[in-house]
Amino acid sequence: ASAVKLDDASRIADLLGPEMRLLAQESARVVLLNAKLHLIGVEEVSRGLLDQALIAPREVFSPAIARRAYAVVLTHSHPSGDPTPSEADIRITRALRESAKVLDIPLLDHVIIGGPSVAYPEGWFSFKAAGYL
Repeated sequence: ASAVKLDDASRIADLLGPEMRLLAQESARVVLLNAKLHLIGVEEVSRGLLDQALIAPREVFSPAIARRAYAVVLTHSHPSGDPTPSEADIRITRALRESAKVLDIPLLDHVIIGGPSVAYPEGWFSFKAAGYL
């Protein structure tokens, strides 16, 4: 595991973006972090179209509990290349934010990986930077 603090979206995008941008299907992965916010591991929690049933809080937080993560970052890809969040993405993030409070496992961010665009020149969207988290 690297000793880089994975506490901002650009580092998460650097870590996972190159691989996730190549995927033909949406993929959701949970980044597991220790108390120093260093990487414990990354686990895929969903593949295919994202909906609330697939990205249940149980799916996101069970690897965190199993591997004793201090905090998590959710990331998922938009194969269309546009990282703009959908209504479903926003609903999922709200549900996860509530679960994170109950479980006392901070959800530090939810990062959508897409391609660079006029609106998002970096090629990703951060729910934390946008004020949702």
